[in-house]
Parts: sequence; structure tokens; C-alpha cells
Amino acid sequence: MNASTVDQTSAAIGLPADLARILALSAEFDEDVSALLNSGWNASTQRLAISMAYCKAALEHAISQRVLIEVGLHGTALSLVRLHFEAVVRAAWVLQGANDEWVTKFCTPVPDGDFSEPQMGPPIPAMLDAIKKYAPDAAREFARLNETVKVMHSFVHGGAHLVVHALRGYPPGKLVSVLQNRNLLTLQLTNVIVIGSQNPQLRGMVGKLGKKHAGCMPPLVAG
Repeated sequence: MNASTVDQTSAAIGLPADLARILALSAEFDEDVSALLNSGWNASTQRLAISMAYCKAALEHAISQRVLIEVGLHGTALSLVRLHFEAVVRAAWVLQGANDEWVTKFCTPVPDGDFSEPQMGPPIPAMLDAIKKYAPDAAREFARLNETVKVMHSFVHGGAHLVVHALRGYPPGKLVSVLQNRNLLTLQLTNVIVIGSQNPQLRGMVGKLGKKHAGCMPPLVAG
């Protein structure tokens, strides 16, 4: 999508040009990630099925954030930031960090009418510690992103940030940063998809997608 098209679109829907541009680029990125998930889908074992399900949920949260921001429902979009982050981390943790006993318990059927969870995962810090053992770079990036999304607890649990946002709105520049971090986290998700696919033909896709969509990533990554 060229700059003039983005500017015309932003004017038509009343969005600042920078925000409209990052939304358009993010939509293109989402299309490629969706295609990767479809081609890499692998539910051949319980572990892989759970991890892929988390990947699908994470992508849904990411797309929902973008769509909600585009239509001005920023508070709801921001509440999904935490859900997106946790789904990505859980996808990575289940793939290589969870032990077989946890996977078996998680898949234990519950009686009809029982809405309790058969098995919950550990807290995020414990998951990051487990991920660090086999993917230290990913764990480091997850830990950094975790610091940026801590404030989103307020939107999930109805804290002061949610109230302030509802009263005065959320600056467009910060929404651009939210989307850039969303895209970086989704790029981390593509690595989980590729590994879980067990498809040698998908090797190198993470790097290719990172280069192709560098324009919608945080500036440091794009540079």
C-alpha cells in the first residue's frame, strides 16, 4: 500500500496519517501470519495441538486489537494486549517448556457441567524461566515486552488507567507504539508456528517476514 493511498484512507475514516499507516501495514502482516499458521498447522500430538491452539488464539487477539483500534474502540483493544501476550508465551512454553505430565493433565476430560480447569499453567515468570533454557533470545524479548504490557492489567481488571482512558482517550502516538509492539510479539509467534510445524520448508520464514514487514515493527527492530 503506497503512502498516498494510506493518506486518502486515513482522511476518509478520520484517523491520523501515522496511525492509519501502521494499521494498514499491520493488516498486511496479519495476512501473512494467518497464511503461515494455515500452512504450518500441526496437531499431530497433544503438545502440538495445544501449542497450535494458543497460536491461533494469540493471532485472533492480535487481529482484534487492530480492528478495534481502527474503529476507535481503544479501551477494549488495550485490554487485549495482555491476553495476546500471554497466549504467545503459553504457545512457546507448551511447545518446549511444559513437561509431559502437565500436557497429560491439561488434556484430562472434565465431567459434564464442571467448568473448572483440568490443569493451569505456571505464572508468566516461571514460563519465561523455562523458555530461557531452550530459547534465551526469545525469553529475553518476552521479558522486555512483559514490562511494556504490565500497565494493561489495569484495562483487564478495571483499574485507574481504564478510567482515565475512558475520560480523556488514548494518544494516537501511543496507539502506534502499541501496534508496533503487537507486531513484534506476533513475529515471535511466527517462530513458534515454524518450530511447531516441523516442516523444513518453513525454515527461514521468520526472518523473511521480519524483513518484509519491518515498516510496522518498533524502530529499533526496523533499523
